[in-house]
Amino acid sequence: MFAKIFIAFVVIPLFDLFLLVQVGSKIGTLNAIALCLLTAFAGASLARSQGMATMQKVRENMDKGITPAEDILDAVIIFAAGLVLLTPGFITDAFGLLLLFPLTRGYFKRWLRVQLEAKMKQPNVHVTYHNTEFKAWTNQDQPKQRIDNVIDIDVESDHKNDKPLQ
Repeated sequence: MFAKIFIAFVVIPLFDLFLLVQVGSKIGTLNAIALCLLTAFAGASLARSQGMATMQKVRENMDKGITPAEDILDAVIIFAAGLVLLTPGFITDAFGLLLLFPLTRGYFKRWLRVQLEAKMKQPNVHVTYHNTEFKAWTNQDQPKQRIDNVIDIDVESDHKNDKPLQ
């Protein structure tokens, strides 16, 4: 998890800054900044219009009694695109625009759906304590296995005040 956060907040911005400096040295600093602002503004306005259209579809589907699962995934991806477009740089702007276009958004939506399905199949609670392992599932796809070792826990209380011990 640390590696992903490090890449997202350190490595990608450094590459973005490097590319911004390289483009600025070729076309001029002000032109590079103007181009970066132009792509960010165009992407942000596109994200706003796509987000509004998606929310309208969600509302229409809910009025019809249809679960808007696909539209909600679209809304999440469009929101992520808007966040990425707010960060200055050409790499992040290109990635944000890829998230916005419906054709390429379909690939990201499929990837996100696979990730969500994999998360749903994993145990939601996993505790390990002194070589004892406990897993709990809150979804429907829990494995059918027999648990032989059950641990009963009783709460001890302070008899004077009838409060649980801390």
